[in-house]
Amino acid sequence: MKKITILILSVLFTLTTSAFAGGMIGVKYGKGDLDGNAKSYVAGSNTYAAQSGSKDSDFGAIFAEVNIKESPISVGIEYVPLDADISLDGHQANVSANVSDYTTLYALAMHDLTKFSVYAKLGYSQADIGKATVNDTQTTYVSQSGELEGMMYGVGIQSQELPFGLVARAEYTLTEFDDISVTTTSNGATAVKKTANGELTTLTFSLAKSF
Repeated sequence: MKKITILILSVLFTLTTSAFAGGMIGVKYGKGDLDGNAKSYVAGSNTYAAQSGSKDSDFGAIFAEVNIKESPISVGIEYVPLDADISLDGHQANVSANVSDYTTLYALAMHDLTKFSVYAKLGYSQADIGKATVNDTQTTYVSQSGELEGMMYGVGIQSQELPFGLVARAEYTLTEFDDISVTTTSNGATAVKKTANGELTTLTFSLAKSF
């Protein structure tokens, strides 16, 4: 995923610096709030109820966009150059994995107002999930999801052009992740598949250089 992201960023940079397309390259910083929902499951004679939890954190990202000719539509890519460890077993926290290369491809529609512009964006987010780590000697790893992915929806405001060709943005997004799962066994018992999903909301501020 990282090689693909670098390739797309390189292509967008080439396009934004050409005579055939305008666009921008920028950085953003803000806070994200992840709400996770682990579904109920049965292990042997025990039934474990559904469970929810949330975690918020500051984060940064880089992004690049190109305009589609003279239309108000742009396409872009955003990359979060960080990773994080998540629990794949919300009930017992026995299985965890590293999530990295969080990337979003999106389309953005801009509408100009008198003193600023407003926009809406729609995209698809994806991150790589590393191989699970089992923290309990009685639990055996069987299989897991390899990717975290889902649809992203966002709205924002953009300033008029500032000195040096800069623009500022404030943005809110919601990403609805598809189900992810991990399958384990415990003490040689029948394999159990544990499934969860989640939503990520972000509030960010960004500064970009337009071309």
